[in-house]
Amino acid sequence: MELDARRFREGATLDTDTCIVGAGPAGLVLAAELVDKRCDVIVIESGSHRSEADILALNVGETSGDVYAGLGATRSRGIGGTAQIWNSATAGMIGAKYAPLDAADFERRPGREHAGWPFTLDDLRADYERAQRICGLGPFSYDGGAWADARHQPWSTLGPAIVSRVYQMGTRDALLSPLRARVARATNVRLCTHATAVALHANSSQRSITHISVATPGGARWTVRAKRVVLAAGAVENARLLLLTNDGTGAMGNGSGWVGRGFLEHPRDRALTLHPRSTDLYARSAFYDQWRAGDGTWIVGRLALDRAMIAREDLLNASATLIPRPITRRLRLTAGLPPFAAGWMRREGHGWSRTRHPARAYDGFTVLLNVEQTPHRDNRVTLSTRRDSLGVPIPALHWSWRADDHDRLERLRALFGTELEALGTVTVDHAACPDPNAHHHAGTTRMHDDPRQGVADAHGRVHATDNLYVAGASTFPTAGFVNPVLTIVASSVRLARHLSATG
Repeated sequence: MELDARRFREGATLDTDTCIVGAGPAGLVLAAELVDKRCDVIVIESGSHRSEADILALNVGETSGDVYAGLGATRSRGIGGTAQIWNSATAGMIGAKYAPLDAADFERRPGREHAGWPFTLDDLRADYERAQRICGLGPFSYDGGAWADARHQPWSTLGPAIVSRVYQMGTRDALLSPLRARVARATNVRLCTHATAVALHANSSQRSITHISVATPGGARWTVRAKRVVLAAGAVENARLLLLTNDGTGAMGNGSGWVGRGFLEHPRDRALTLHPRSTDLYARSAFYDQWRAGDGTWIVGRLALDRAMIAREDLLNASATLIPRPITRRLRLTAGLPPFAAGWMRREGHGWSRTRHPARAYDGFTVLLNVEQTPHRDNRVTLSTRRDSLGVPIPALHWSWRADDHDRLERLRALFGTELEALGTVTVDHAACPDPNAHHHAGTTRMHDDPRQGVADAHGRVHATDNLYVAGASTFPTAGFVNPVLTIVASSVRLARHLSATG
C-alpha cells in the first residue's frame, strides 16, 4: 500500500512493528522480503515516483578534501534511490554492472588495520543467489571460463596474476518494478512518500529508539512509533540520522567513534592505454565487450586480480574493462556532423567488437581500472552548521585519496601494464589521479563484531541498542571495486531473514 504523506495531518502518529527509512534498493528489498510475515511495516521515503526539485535539494551537502562531485550530484531521493541515476546501458535500457564482492574483500589483510567483515563470502552465498533472482540476472557465476562460447573467448596470453571474469548486466526496471509491485500489493506494508526522517529519538538509556520525527516539505510534521527501526537511506543519510539522534544531542551506537567515519567510494583510473600489436586483437577481444550469452544473460568480460596476488603484493583489489579509443580525426569529423549522421560513427562504449573495420575506427583501448579504497577514519560524514529547508543540519563530507592507496594503485598499474605487454604497447600516465565519482557511497556505519571497532554487528544492529538497525552499503567495512547493488540486495535479504526469525 502506498500513502502520500502530503495528506497527513499535523501531529499525526503512525504505529508499526518495523519502520524502514528509505526506499532505495536496500529498503525496497527489505520491505518486499517482509511481505506476508507476521509484522506490520512502514517505509518512509523522502521522494516519490518522480523527480522533484525541492526533494532533491535535500541532498545538498558540503564537501572538503580532494575534488568531489558533491553530495547533491551523487545521490537521489525517491522510490528506487540512486538506481534512478544509474547510467549504464543494457539492451537499450538503463541498467548497471553486477558482480559480488570477492572472497578477499571479506578477509582481514596484513597492513590493513580496518579491513575484514564479520562474516565470509560463503556465509553470504545463498543470499547472493537469491539476490541474482531479485535483480533479474542469470546464475550466480562470474568466472570467465563458465561463460565462454565460440565467439567470446577470454585471452589466453596473460600470466597467472590476472584472470578473466565477468560482470552481469541488469536493467533498472528488472530490479525495481517487481519490488514496487510486491510492496504495492502487500497488506502489511505501508510505503509513505514525501516523508523525510528528520530526527531519531531515544529513551533515557539511549538503548532504544522510541519514535522518529518525520517532515513533509511544505506540509505536516508527524511521528512514527516503531518496535524496531532500520535505516536504509544510504551511507551519507544513515550517518546523518545517527548523528541527529535526539535532535543532535547524542549519537546512538557511537561508543567507538566510528559513526560517519570510513566513507568509501570506487575510484576509476584511466591511466593505462593498450595499443594492440595486431589489428585482429579487436576481434579476439569480443569477450571483453558487452554481449548476450546463450541463456539470455548480458555479459561484459573483465580482467581481475588473482586472489593470492592481492594478499601477497598488498594491492588494491581491482577490475579492468576495455574501452576503445576512437581515432582523433574521426572524433573531429563526428563533431561536425548533424546528429543523425554522427550516430553512424563509432564512439566510446559497448559494441566495438562488432565494428567491421575496427583498426580504422580505434587506436587502442583505455584500460579502465575500477579500484577499491582502503577505509580511513578521517574520510567521514559530519554535521554542518548550515541547515536544509526542513531545518536539519546538512551533511558535510571530508574525502581524500590517500597516499598509501595511490602507492598501491601505482603498483597495480605496473602489474596490469606488464601483463598486457603480451598484447601490445602499454603506456601509463603516472600524473593521472583516479576519478572518485562512481556514486557508490559506502562505509560510515561499518559492521564489526567488536563495538570498539564499528557501529553495527554482523546483522546490522547498532551496538549498544536494542531496536535500531542499519542496512545497505553504509554497513560495508570494505567495499571492493564493484558496484555495491548486488551485495546491498544480498545483505538486505540476510537482514530480513534475521528480523523474521527474531520477531
